[in-house]
Amino acid sequence: MMEILSNFLVFALCYAGLSCLCLAMDRHYADLHGRGAEPPPQLRRRLQWGGALALAFALAWAMHIAGAGYGTVFWVGSLTGCGLLLIWLLPYAPQQAMRLARVVGAAAALAAVMLALL
Repeated sequence: MMEILSNFLVFALCYAGLSCLCLAMDRHYADLHGRGAEPPPQLRRRLQWGGALALAFALAWAMHIAGAGYGTVFWVGSLTGCGLLLIWLLPYAPQQAMRLARVVGAAAALAAVMLALL
């Protein structure tokens, strides 16, 4: 059970982090908020920092559960899977991609709490 939660946490953090970084871009922000919309500078910074921190936590957790070598490979694989999922979702269903990011982010927080309690 702990292994499944740990693996899910890495994948969820990668998806949430990449989603934040995508939303910080003008192109994807406009897909969600209307043509020509740009994120305010403060929101853009928060999204960039949030995305970078989520990816850093995912890397740290992957290295914690699998060691430095395999953890890095697992993290890169998770990034690849999440990147492909976002590449497929963002052009055709941007609202659903961001809704999934919120759900996955909340599930990642829940998984982290469960792992702390186990």
